[in-house]
Amino acid sequence: MPPQLSAPSAPPAVQAYAFACIQAAGLAGWAFGWDRAIRRLGCCRYRVRTITLSRHFVARFCEESPQLICRTVLHEIAHALAYTHHQETGHGPHWRNYCTCLGIAGENARCNCPDFAPQNRKAPTYRYALCHCETGEVFHRYQRRPRLSARKLKQTYIIGRKAETLGMLRVVALAPEAT
Repeated sequence: MPPQLSAPSAPPAVQAYAFACIQAAGLAGWAFGWDRAIRRLGCCRYRVRTITLSRHFVARFCEESPQLICRTVLHEIAHALAYTHHQETGHGPHWRNYCTCLGIAGENARCNCPDFAPQNRKAPTYRYALCHCETGEVFHRYQRRPRLSARKLKQTYIIGRKAETLGMLRVVALAPEAT
């Protein structure tokens, strides 16, 4: 059974809880870290054996909903256990069994928190576009000018539309009002 989180009033308490849970689960060689994600709460990185939580998420829910933080840590630990013992990634049967063992039976694959994203986040402004020379159709938009030389552009095409786009693409600067 995982340790209980007592009044997580700050990220250091959450970090201590995560380390304690990793130790209690017997995940030798696994570490805990922070990330700057704004679209997910936590992440289990199998290759580097690291469980991370979003700094934004913890700052937002630390005092308001410590149970959500604990559940997220345990969710990621279930991923680590399923991978370590069964080489299973994702939300398969072994992951669900570990969730039940950790006390979070019925855990969903995703936790939807609509008010999670930071309020001051601005929408991206696109300044460049990859267009078809003749039709003007926009295939991709970019915030920074892509590193495509003229030679590379002649060899570039859109997958599934090679016949009509090979050698017909160009990068154009967008007008400020079109972004």
